[in-house]
Amino acid sequence: MQDIYKENFFPEMKSSWKAYPDNIGHKDWPGCFRCHDGQHKTGDGKKMIQFNDCNSCHTILAQGKPEQMKVLSPQGQKFAHPIDEYDPAFQCTDCHNGGL
Repeated sequence: MQDIYKENFFPEMKSSWKAYPDNIGHKDWPGCFRCHDGQHKTGDGKKMIQFNDCNSCHTILAQGKPEQMKVLSPQGQKFAHPIDEYDPAFQCTDCHNGGL
């Protein structure tokens, strides 16, 4: 239980899943990117880690078209955005904003 708590509640940051229930996830809402956006700095003036790399938090086992999904990669794959016209400088929520 203590390990689960340590990975989901951050009292020193005054942040938890209870504090920001509308920001759970990161496709249609900012989620962790609300603070981990490369714009916020720690108390010592160093920048926080920017999580624009999906593989920072996720191990992608399979992705792509149905025939590609049949092949699993236990070591993980680098995320491939399904649309080629994608600027990696954007965050997911810049386009995926919950709107139509």
